[in-house]
Amino acid sequence: MRGTESTVEPEPETASDEANGAETGAERGTRNRKRLKAAAVVLAGLGFIVGGSLLDPDPEPSGWVAEPASSQSPYSGPGPTSEQVTADFEAATTAAGLGPAASPRSFMAPGCLAPWESYEHVSDAQWAALQGNLTSRQWQLTQRLKRPHTVASSLTKGTWHLMVVHEDRPGSRGHLSLMAVNSTPACEEAFKKAQAAGTQPA
Repeated sequence: MRGTESTVEPEPETASDEANGAETGAERGTRNRKRLKAAAVVLAGLGFIVGGSLLDPDPEPSGWVAEPASSQSPYSGPGPTSEQVTADFEAATTAAGLGPAASPRSFMAPGCLAPWESYEHVSDAQWAALQGNLTSRQWQLTQRLKRPHTVASSLTKGTWHLMVVHEDRPGSRGHLSLMAVNSTPACEEAFKKAQAAGTQPA
């Protein structure tokens, strides 16, 4: 990651265009890159580093590849809450034969972050099952990344942006991380305050 920033870029939502299928591929790619950058900045500012420097704010140079537009209808319900997001993670990982999760870290932005992580090897079949289990819960896959010993994906649901990362390097334990960031105005303000205060995970 190329350092931390003091603010998170607000992202204009274009839900009506998405619902009507009017958003072009270029517009969708730009919107997803903004979400990815905002999430990466938040995680860096709060001291949550995944994969050393994996979550580069510029996804294309770092190897992120945009997914084709999904035929799945975007999530349109209320929320979801951080508890509902965590429940999605528990259900998706359990169904893929993964977990249990390690003890969660605490952050000074309740309701705005949903972390889940475990230290284990994830097979190709389990990784594919995890992605499928998340999309079946209305998480839309927007970006993928594959590097030696590391795979990652970026998904969205409502105002939440999720990064799923698995690292499995020789000589070390495998690490699976799911970290979702809520991009509501209230959460963006909470992130700014947390970053200004120099908040670190407990």
